[in-house]
Amino acid sequence: MRIKIVLAGALLALPTAAIAGSAAFADPAGCSAATTSFGLSSGELRALGEGRCSTSANRNLQVGVKQDLSLQPDPVVTHTNDNGSKTYYSGVAQSCDSGNTSTYYGRTFFTTNTTYHDSSHKKLTVC
Repeated sequence: MRIKIVLAGALLALPTAAIAGSAAFADPAGCSAATTSFGLSSGELRALGEGRCSTSANRNLQVGVKQDLSLQPDPVVTHTNDNGSKTYYSGVAQSCDSGNTSTYYGRTFFTTNTTYHDSSHKKLTVC
């Protein structure tokens, strides 16, 4: 009987722990980021990402293009970053993916936190 009560208490605590744990996964305080543009440019995949912060601090904004694959991790096709102690960050990730036709999306995030800002997913044929 005691084991059932302990197990039930542990299961009830899980949602609370998940909520508390998710608070750590956000943009840095005073910052926001977005994938502001995603698509093709001269046949190449191109993602533009930007980040803005209210104060200067040493940060790293990552901008990338990912391939959307079902039932497996989405591989990074290309990426770039912008780092330093400033209030505005931007980057353009641009590349061919060997003439593939697939579904892709842009992703932007500050590397100190992992709130991902994804563009819409688009099926594209690239150079």
